[in-house]
Amino acid sequence: MGMRTTSATTRGEPSVLLVAEPGARPADVAALLVAGGLEVGARDADVLVLLLTGDARARVTTIAEHAGQRSGAPLVATMPSSATPGLLRRALRAGADGIVFDGDVDDNLVATVRAVAVGQLVVPLVLRGQVAPRPLSYREKEILSYVVHGYTNSQIAAALFLAESTIKTHLSSAFDKLGARSRAEAAALVLDPDSGYALALPAVAAPSAA
Repeated sequence: MGMRTTSATTRGEPSVLLVAEPGARPADVAALLVAGGLEVGARDADVLVLLLTGDARARVTTIAEHAGQRSGAPLVATMPSSATPGLLRRALRAGADGIVFDGDVDDNLVATVRAVAVGQLVVPLVLRGQVAPRPLSYREKEILSYVVHGYTNSQIAAALFLAESTIKTHLSSAFDKLGARSRAEAAALVLDPDSGYALALPAVAAPSAA
């Protein structure tokens, strides 16, 4: 990929191997890390930092390649701020221990490196709900299973022998926990294996045309 490493020297604190794709600014970032008290350049460094410049999907692939080459060493990678939560989760699954948005490197990279060096997972705030998802109640899961199959609130109420207002209350609570703004968005989240909310949904028959 035309990537190159950047070397610098300081003493103490976590050491960093900095790897940059074309178009990144490795010299500036190396200076930033050194100013933060970190040693940059050791190939047996405590933390690998990837300065990536491709689109989010390409970056996930690059993260996986580097994670596979370094057993046990934590990895911090830059991702575009436009990356969806699903792609950010895939970056974590690929091996990233810390994610920093491109525009947040100056403010957040040093702190992220320090945190992952001592075993912490560092992710953008947008992933907070997926890292520690709020549990759905059984009834919320049950009602969401009907939503996934295209039932309206009145159809769900009839199937579960509940008032339609009760269905609306449970759905409002479920949407709040999921961070969903619509039925389609909620259905996508509970069906996405990377969402943190993927459910083993109860079997539900398709709603009748009547």
